[in-house]
Amino acid sequence: MANTINGFQGSGAASVGTSRNAQSAREAATTDNTQPDVSGGGSGEVHITSTASQLAALGQKLGAMPAVDAARVARISQALQNGTYSISADKIAGGLIQSDRALAQLGF
Repeated sequence: MANTINGFQGSGAASVGTSRNAQSAREAATTDNTQPDVSGGGSGEVHITSTASQLAALGQKLGAMPAVDAARVARISQALQNGTYSISADKIAGGLIQSDRALAQLGF
C-alpha cells in the first residue's frame, strides 16, 4: 500500500503492522516463564503464563488497528496547509531524551 503526503510516496507504513505482529509473537514466546520438561518422559504439553497470554491478546488488538491514523494525518496536513501547525521544540527535545533513556536501559 503506497502512501502519498505532499508528493512524497512511501510504503513503510504498510510494513509496520506486519513487523508489529511478528514482534508481539516473539515477545510472547520469550516471556513464557515456564520451565521445559527435561525429565525425559515429557508430556508434550505447553504451559503459557498469564503474561504471555496478555501479550498475545495485546498483539492481536494492535494487529487489528490501522498502521496509520488517517484522521490525524488529515488534521496535520490541513494545519500545514493553513500555516497553523506549531512545532514545540521542548516537546521534541523531551521525546528525544525519553527515547535515549529507554534505549540506554535496553543497553543500546
